Amino acid sequence: MIPPSTPLRPLSSPSLNGALLQQFTLRHWRLFPSRSLLLLLLLSLGIAVFLSIRLANRAAVSSFTNFTEVLTRQSDLILSSPAGPLPETVLDTLRERCKFPQLPSAHIEIVPVVETICAQPQSDDANRIGSRPTFTLLGVDLVALQNFAAEAHLDTSWAGQKNAAAPSTPNPNSLEDLLHKNNAAFCSSALAQRLSLQVGSLLPVILNDCEVQLEIVGIIPHRADQPAPPAGLLVMDLPALQTLSDKVGLLDRVELFFPPSLKKGPLREQLVEQISTALAPSISARTPVARQAAAELMTRGFRLNLTILSLLSLLVGLYLIFQALDAAVVRRRAEIAILRALGVREWEVRRAWLWEAALLGGGGGVVGVLGGWALAQVAVRAVSKTVNALYYANNAEAAGLHWGEALGAFVLSVGCSILAGWLPAKRAASIPPAQAWAQGSAAPAGNSRSSSQLGWCLVALAIMLAFLPPLRMSGGSRFALAGYLSALLGVVGAGLIAGDALKIAAWCGHLVSQNSAPLRLAISHLRAPTSRHRWAAAALLCAVSMTGGMAVLVSSFEQSVSAWITHTLQADLFLTSGANQAASAYNRLPSTLWRQIVQNPDVLDWDTSLMIPAELPNAQIRLVGSSLAFAKRHQQLSWLQTPSNNSIFDPEHNASLCLVSETFAIRFNVQKNDVIRIPTPKGARELQICGVYTDYGDEQGLVLVEGRHLADWFDTDAVSTLCLSLKPGVDAEQHRALLQTAHPSLSIFTNVHLRAEVMRIFRQTFAITYALEAIGVIVALAGLGITLATILAERKTELTTLRALGMSQADIAALAAWEGCLLALAGAIGGLLSSIGLGALLIFVINKQTFGWTLQPSLPWLPLLLLGFCVPLCGTLLAWCVGRHGADLPADRPL
Repeated sequence: MIPPSTPLRPLSSPSLNGALLQQFTLRHWRLFPSRSLLLLLLLSLGIAVFLSIRLANRAAVSSFTNFTEVLTRQSDLILSSPAGPLPETVLDTLRERCKFPQLPSAHIEIVPVVETICAQPQSDDANRIGSRPTFTLLGVDLVALQNFAAEAHLDTSWAGQKNAAAPSTPNPNSLEDLLHKNNAAFCSSALAQRLSLQVGSLLPVILNDCEVQLEIVGIIPHRADQPAPPAGLLVMDLPALQTLSDKVGLLDRVELFFPPSLKKGPLREQLVEQISTALAPSISARTPVARQAAAELMTRGFRLNLTILSLLSLLVGLYLIFQALDAAVVRRRAEIAILRALGVREWEVRRAWLWEAALLGGGGGVVGVLGGWALAQVAVRAVSKTVNALYYANNAEAAGLHWGEALGAFVLSVGCSILAGWLPAKRAASIPPAQAWAQGSAAPAGNSRSSSQLGWCLVALAIMLAFLPPLRMSGGSRFALAGYLSALLGVVGAGLIAGDALKIAAWCGHLVSQNSAPLRLAISHLRAPTSRHRWAAAALLCAVSMTGGMAVLVSSFEQSVSAWITHTLQADLFLTSGANQAASAYNRLPSTLWRQIVQNPDVLDWDTSLMIPAELPNAQIRLVGSSLAFAKRHQQLSWLQTPSNNSIFDPEHNASLCLVSETFAIRFNVQKNDVIRIPTPKGARELQICGVYTDYGDEQGLVLVEGRHLADWFDTDAVSTLCLSLKPGVDAEQHRALLQTAHPSLSIFTNVHLRAEVMRIFRQTFAITYALEAIGVIVALAGLGITLATILAERKTELTTLRALGMSQADIAALAAWEGCLLALAGAIGGLLSSIGLGALLIFVINKQTFGWTLQPSLPWLPLLLLGFCVPLCGTLLAWCVGRHGADLPADRPL
């Protein structure tokens, strides 16, 4: 017997932690495995969606790569023109101006490059934008490449062999034979496998206005110590591609490779600065890392919106974790009282709950990472199509599992779970043992007053944040930080207010509950809703609000785009190269072709458009040249700031005038009458802005000038597109068919078809958005089922009594169905109401600050009503199934 004066020895901290983990957490997981597994899967779904979007975005951005690193290694400096191609004379200028006395025994290797995009002809006549597979044609000096490879000890023997399957030593005779062919090309092994190509195969491609048969003379092997060749890569000898792409004497860029001794250190930085200073301002110099960053900057807004939207299901999952742990606090009150009475301290109980939350987050993170990689293989195609249509050509077809992203998703899962479990842990540890023992497993009513007050405060704060300006970053891009915080706080605040909606739903149900005992019982539980009732309604409100808000944004966007294309696309036919399947494809129609087409007697009026990418300081834009008088005649421009100077429409007096798109004006903070400086091969041009117009087809910004002036500045008479207005009585479809037969390498659209294609691409852009919204609603409904199952488990004594008093299984199922219906109805109605405010925030704040587009607000009544009907219906059916399961139990057996 232990003497009374001998103190008890407390368990050591590791022993106590292990005992609490085994008996306090894992035991309950084993008792309710299906509930625990479902909760873990719902959390993992949120993590999987988030990670899949991150991996898909990374794959799409990574496809914008420096292709020459596949052939040699990553270059050290890339030289390009701020606007248009580089003349070949830049190579002589580079050698003359850049003298490097610090390199007595080594030299800089200069690799000129021509790069263009071509497309594979399609067998049918569908003329769907983006339907033709595209390839990147890369032209390099194969002879110089062989010499460079020999000095750098790189294996490029495939470039000198006719059979590249087993490269060994370079064969100069074979290389000399290849240089006499103007259609010889090397392809990646992935492309060869996909199209069943081998050495000697002919690959037809469309380049500008012609179809070219490329002869495959070698397969680029995939070496373990070099990046894998992109699937759409084709390599040609530089002069051959210059001839085919109509770039004789021109280069797209020049890549410099420093000797190994200058790869790092201050001498390298000095060398980069010397080259940049010597060639500025006519030539811009940047590293491959900066070039990759430019691609990331270009798509930053799009990727950020997808990432934030992907967090919807994770946010709903956190509601579920909070509900589950909060319900566990109620179920384990007696155990908590015993532990506290035995001397377990408050912080040890709190730590046990946080460990449970961390384990739940860790399990969800592991499953979510695996599921995210699988979902990314599907998401990458949707993201790739959007990036291809709006930003730049890419061939991303698969997403690799990036360990940094995977680790970030895992940490996010664990961190968010611990955050969601903090309040239940605090509540569990702070309850006095006597009070916990007295309350048992009864579910307490939620503190409606404090929750509502906090909710209204968050909504008020969200409204104030909505009026703050965005953060401006490099390149003129903007980040609507205050707008996103406003959306988050607004949704969370509305969720906290959702408890009041439960009382309103109970009051409405009371009006029709006279003859229904199950309905009266359900109403009695909602008049004083528990915290789990409130959080279930909040989760549904969050999902419905985000879904409805995005529906408002999409409807407004669709209406605005539809009105814009109706106003802008007024010609009968539109012609462009069949290779222009991506936003960054700049294939052109030669003057001999388009001048021949416009001479047809059926043509009443016509206009050409020339689009050229240009680089302002740290920002990419596009220069567009067309007939401004034609645009005025056909009223093709929607004005935000109407020109007050009519000289803009006179080709004889508008050489120093321009129009800019709304996105350009917002991005660079300019307006009418301001002067901007635009680079051209003949020197920078100062242009006065005469007006600002709406354009929903470009996010980077457009500068519109008279076509003849832009053609003169860039010494070209080729055009990007040609639009034709036909004489009255001429059938546009028949005329298109005749032109298509005569010019099969062109993409020719009628007015009706092109408008349909624009809207199809628009809807395709939002396709992944719809999937993310649906996942969020599904997670919220599943959470409703878990909540009702938990609530019914807490009422096992009540249900047993009701069964003993003669209530049928159908009545108990109806009781659960009514409760679930009213819960879902409160969440749906609250979500629809808050979605209108969220939609306004998305239209007037987040969209405006991120993309710079002014949208006309539109409420999609039918989708919103359908959402408001389907959510309560699904909630009712789900609740009935849960209630039916409880009703099947014998009256003398607990649920």
